[in-house]
Amino acid sequence: MPLHRGLSPSNRPDWCDVTSVGIFKVARDGRFDRHYHDFDEYWLVFKGRAKVMTENHEFVVEKGDIVCTKAGDEHDVLEVYKDLEAFWFEGPCPPGGRMGHLHRSPELAQGHPVPGA
Repeated sequence: MPLHRGLSPSNRPDWCDVTSVGIFKVARDGRFDRHYHDFDEYWLVFKGRAKVMTENHEFVVEKGDIVCTKAGDEHDVLEVYKDLEAFWFEGPCPPGGRMGHLHRSPELAQGHPVPGA
C-alpha cells in the first residue's frame, strides 16, 4: 500500500472510496470556519484541548476523543485551550455530492477567530 500524507480523490488508491483523510491543527487564537459537508466526517483528537460544536451540541474535547458529524450538519471549533491537533476522516461522497467545506453564508466562509483561553 502506498504511503500518503493525506488522501483526496486526486491521490487515493482506486479501491478507496473515502472523500479525504488528513491532519489539521487549530492554534490558540487561530482561525476556523463553521461549515458542513455532503458526507459524514470524523475527527480523532490526538493533541490539545478545545470546545467544538457539532450537530448543534457543544463539547470540550481532548486527546482520545472522537467527534462525529453527519452529512449536512455544521461543525466548528469555538475555543482552543491547548493547541488542537486532530486526524479527520470523511466518508464516501454520495453521487451528486459536493467536495470540501460548504457554508450557509458568505460570512461563514470567511472563518472566524478562535479565542484561546
